[in-house]
Order: sequence, then C-alpha cells, then structure tokens
Amino acid sequence: MNRLLLPVMGTLFLCAQSFSVLAAQSTSSASATSSMQQVREQIEAKRDQISGAAQLSKSTDKGTDSVLDTPVVTDDAPAQDQQP
Repeated sequence: MNRLLLPVMGTLFLCAQSFSVLAAQSTSSASATSSMQQVREQIEAKRDQISGAAQLSKSTDKGTDSVLDTPVVTDDAPAQDQQP
C-alpha cells in the first residue's frame, strides 16, 4: 500500500504546487492589467491637456456623413479614349 501511495501523493503535491503558482499569477495579472489601464488613461488625459486636445469640442458633425455618401460628379471630366 505504501508503494502505491507514495507516487500518488508525490504527484498530487507536485500538481498542487504548480496550480497554486498559476492561480497566483492569474490574479496578479488581472490587477496589473487594471492598474495599467488606469495609468494609460492618466497618460492620455495629460497628453490631451498638454497638446490642447482637451479644449476642443467633441461634438460630431452630422453633415460629414452626407458629404461622404454622395456620388462623385464626373460630368465635366475629360473624355476617355476607348481601347479595343
């Protein structure tokens, strides 16, 4: 019984050790990701303040969509020679 139990317990302890290391890494990476996101937002806000982009209005112009959707008028374009 001891001969069978020793390898099983050794394997169990080895797997438990690596599982605890992986679990610790996953929780620390989640908190590191959120703190990194906060730092990124702070840097972007500071950059916008320095460059003056924070003072610009962020309203979108509805007229630009209609300009982009209209077809290009080519009535006054020069005639193209047709090649056979």
